[in-house]
Amino acid sequence: MLTFIVFNIYLFYGLVFFSIGCVVVFRNFKYSQLSISPTLWALALFGFTHAFHEWSELYVILFADDISQQYQVLVQWLRLLKLALSFASLMVFAWLLFAILSRRIARIGHGAILLVLLAYSISVARLSGSLDLSDEMFSQAAHCTRLLLGFGSAFLAGSGMAIYGHGLLQARHDYGQYFVATGVGLWIYGVLAGLVPTDLHMTIPVLRTLASGLVLITLFKALKIFDIEREQQTEVKLKRAIEADKYKAIGQLAMGVAHEINNPLASSTLALDLLERKHPPQDDAYKEYINRIRLGISRAAEISKELLAYARPTSEEAMPVCLAEVIRSSIKLLSHKQRNFEIRVNCPESLSMLGQKIKLEELLINLLNNAMDASEQGGIICVDVASEAGGISLSVTDQGQGMDDASLARALEPFYSTKAIGKGTGLGLAICESIVRAHRGSMDIHSQLGQGTQVSILFEEA
Repeated sequence: MLTFIVFNIYLFYGLVFFSIGCVVVFRNFKYSQLSISPTLWALALFGFTHAFHEWSELYVILFADDISQQYQVLVQWLRLLKLALSFASLMVFAWLLFAILSRRIARIGHGAILLVLLAYSISVARLSGSLDLSDEMFSQAAHCTRLLLGFGSAFLAGSGMAIYGHGLLQARHDYGQYFVATGVGLWIYGVLAGLVPTDLHMTIPVLRTLASGLVLITLFKALKIFDIEREQQTEVKLKRAIEADKYKAIGQLAMGVAHEINNPLASSTLALDLLERKHPPQDDAYKEYINRIRLGISRAAEISKELLAYARPTSEEAMPVCLAEVIRSSIKLLSHKQRNFEIRVNCPESLSMLGQKIKLEELLINLLNNAMDASEQGGIICVDVASEAGGISLSVTDQGQGMDDASLARALEPFYSTKAIGKGTGLGLAICESIVRAHRGSMDIHSQLGQGTQVSILFEEA
């Protein structure tokens, strides 16, 4: 009966650690954003090696009488070696875990690991030098291994895991509590496996199994975040694919509509010019009607032009472009509107980048035009350009009305506009984002209602 109990205890004990390894191995960390993901291979290695250790211990316990005397010393060495290697894997995990924490904590953790390894090396060296290769020596060496490597690695790995989980909780990630719980489970296991002798009581292996089971459950809960991450990434990719397909269809439709509109607009403009020549305006009312017609035609032509600019890719080749010249040219093109605002430019004259000058001017014109529309008369608009590590940053900042969260979330959506009807097409920022992407850049918009808006662009180095 006792043999049956021992067999099941060690069987499940090893199975729990094997499951810990499987929990890690069967997670997809390829696209994970969590900093702990590159360290988990060492935890999986600990799970598999410790499972092998426990199952091989079960064999030694059950068939000790069948082992030949000439292999007794070799078996003892192998038992000690696999025990040390399994805990060494956990120590490697602790080292990697501290490396992703803050610099101060990493220094403390790495220092503690080195001290534990140094103390273990000295202790094993003294034992092997002072004692014969007897059962007493192997017993003391195993005790030393469990005390220093076992308790030390479990305590340090648990501490690193708990600190990492606490950081996630401070960043308002609820799943951080499972990492903290995993750390607590490692502490408990470290005490039972390292400080409490196996032969103290027959329930010790059972308690160790329960402690390792706690680690397994909490680790499984903690690592479910990787599945959630993968689902979210898949959902985002699917959404982007659907949106790209939709915008492609919109672009093709827009090009067709714009081309069809341009012909009657040109015909209407010509007819209006002929009408004015044949019947020159005689009174103010007649002039006002003519101006309204011309304004409507001009507005329709402008919308058509914007639709074509959004839908049709440019064929201009990239070449070195002086950004200061682009900014001056853009402001000059907006001179009729710019005189009512103060535009402050901070851009080094020598700063240039590879790009398409016409498109970069279009980008600046759209951003400045939006900033002026959002600002009151006499408002200050800042254009800042600087060279940064990895690229060139450009920002346009106004002190205007700003946007609420709902408007900010839809700011880059084509045809969405907060301007009054007839004042905007809703394509300006969408065109800007398209130009930025074509120049290997990224665009972010920061805005608060009543506090203005800042559009920040980072162009990567070619």
